[in-house]
Amino acid sequence: MSAGTYTRRLYLAAENPVRALFTRGLILVALMAIAWLMLWLARSGIHDNQGGSPDALDILYFAVVTVTTLGYGDIVPVSPEARAIITFGITPLRILVWMVLLTTAYELVLRRSIERIEMQQLKNSLNGHVVICGFGVKGQSAVKELLERGTKANQIIVIDPSANALEEANRLGVNFLLGNAASEQMLRDAAIEKASHAIVVPNNDEACVLITLTIRELAPQVKIRAAAREDENVKLIRRSGADTVIAPSVSGGRLLASATSSPWATDVIEELFEHGRGVDIYDYPVQEQHVGKKPSELAALSGILVLAVHTKDGMMLDFRSALDRPLQMGDIIIVYAAPTS
Repeated sequence: MSAGTYTRRLYLAAENPVRALFTRGLILVALMAIAWLMLWLARSGIHDNQGGSPDALDILYFAVVTVTTLGYGDIVPVSPEARAIITFGITPLRILVWMVLLTTAYELVLRRSIERIEMQQLKNSLNGHVVICGFGVKGQSAVKELLERGTKANQIIVIDPSANALEEANRLGVNFLLGNAASEQMLRDAAIEKASHAIVVPNNDEACVLITLTIRELAPQVKIRAAAREDENVKLIRRSGADTVIAPSVSGGRLLASATSSPWATDVIEELFEHGRGVDIYDYPVQEQHVGKKPSELAALSGILVLAVHTKDGMMLDFRSALDRPLQMGDIIIVYAAPTS
């Protein structure tokens, strides 16, 4: 996908508004204190129209009305030094104060409102989509493979806590949520209840279990495909609700070992992992013309090799068990063949 063909979407995890206001309040107090200090040093050149010399409270009042551009005129600079301080010292502070006020209004009101509108539009557009929890090497590979297999980019949504993953998500054109995929709110923002699949590939198995449990609680119908880093955790992740659990490091090690004794067979297996290269292994629903036929007959009839059959009753029959069983409508055959268009 070439640059410029995607829609850039970044939804930041919500910042605590109280903390944000407190931080900006401290910045304003610091700026006012600097303004007060500069004016206090030049207090001899500042005149109070009410008479008398301005005290510390008067200077503070003058600093606030000057920095905020209110300027009532009851206290004014009269000496060249005081006017210079206001011109070259207070003016930059005034700009900084207004920047803080404007960015606060944008961050806490305008940007959040825009995000809520865009988030709702995104959730309305998602249906039967795929949620990718984790966007490391495995997550990125999963997205690329989904795109190769015809899944639309706008029906893929990635959740990852690292902002560094944003650029790659944008390049691929998929939706991106910055945050923790184990958060119920984050998963709801990804419309997990309307998703068809969730691919769970975080950086550790503990997070994988927690994310899987949360997804299963929120969306019992979603098919969860998860990756385990350790072989011993495969059963644990499966018990947490994953429909499919793969241990890439273990599978990769086995593939490398098999290459020492069967290099050509290993090349064929490796070819299967790259969509569009040679033939594929994929699910193929039994067609009407296949009903009553034995899997062993399909190679001659349709040019496909049946590896297994998932029956309409939910049983998985391996090659030997399925070989002479007549196919029924509703069966899913797992075939080794050129992909259908």
